[in-house]
Amino acid sequence: MACAVIGLQEMIETSAERAGQLQAVPDAFIRPPHDRSPSLVQEQQLPVIDISDLHDPHLRPLVLQHISHACAHWGFFQVVNHGVKDEVIQEMRAACWRFFNQPASERNKFKGQENELPVGYATSFNPAVEIARDWKDVLYVRDVPGMCSNGFNLLPEICREAFQQYRSGVDELAKLLFESIFEGLGVSIASIKVKVPPAAQLVMGVNFYPPCPDPSLTYGISPHSDVGYVTVLLQDEVPGLQIKKGENWYLVKPLPNAFVINLADQIEILSNGKYKSIEHRAVTNTDKPRMSIACFYGPLNSAIIAPLTDFTSENEPARYNAVKYGDYVRNFYSKGLLPDRATLNLAR
Repeated sequence: MACAVIGLQEMIETSAERAGQLQAVPDAFIRPPHDRSPSLVQEQQLPVIDISDLHDPHLRPLVLQHISHACAHWGFFQVVNHGVKDEVIQEMRAACWRFFNQPASERNKFKGQENELPVGYATSFNPAVEIARDWKDVLYVRDVPGMCSNGFNLLPEICREAFQQYRSGVDELAKLLFESIFEGLGVSIASIKVKVPPAAQLVMGVNFYPPCPDPSLTYGISPHSDVGYVTVLLQDEVPGLQIKKGENWYLVKPLPNAFVINLADQIEILSNGKYKSIEHRAVTNTDKPRMSIACFYGPLNSAIIAPLTDFTSENEPARYNAVKYGDYVRNFYSKGLLPDRATLNLAR
């Protein structure tokens, strides 16, 4: 998968030194005319759920209803009063900027596209197989037992502690939501611990989207669905995330210090399609840089994922084949980001 690619930020910095700014979208980032973002996108506020009452046994059932409704109708929702301290979030934002504001020579010490790296600084998703690159640089930090070391211990000193503290807070949030998503389907926490492989691996992607000379020609991130269990996303104040519902695309309005939660492919498989993973993408703009922090939670690569017996019967057979998660992830990286939730074809 390795591919010698000059980073987008480095390309822009070099252009600025020579000519003052990047005047046009480089050819490598220009998508074919049939595969560009349409201008008509609806603005939508996702369901916003206060999850503080999940800790109250009397109020928990009502919050679970809200989560279940959001999962069934949107597959995306935002959470507030989530327990991750504001100061941890703000320091994480600052730490991300400290990394990306370093000279290219420092950033490039972590350069690498390979998905086995504990820390990797890359451009786009997988330029080796892409028709056109996405307009972003990304810092990946991985903690994947059995595949690589804990990357959170290998980050540069300027951001290491902030990443570790943020990861600790978001881990707790992800665990709470993971259990709540299945509880909303009627699966008890005791059954979840027996039947569902734990969310034992984390891949964090810090996406940096520089201003783009012509956003109509490229994507920040191409349309795709996520492959794991659940994604916990922190946006900044600059809009860019869009999700697909039916045939329409909706812009997700940022909400200060809220987390955007989205279901990924393995939840769809385990629930036998009762919940769906949702196609989404990111677009660029001409004026402001944008940054988002995505935490992708999934099972160990050795885990076998199949529809739970709670959701199958003689009248409702399994809609998905059992898959080994490591095979699913390798297929995802080898093909690049696919529209129409096509990564799920491996389990169909």
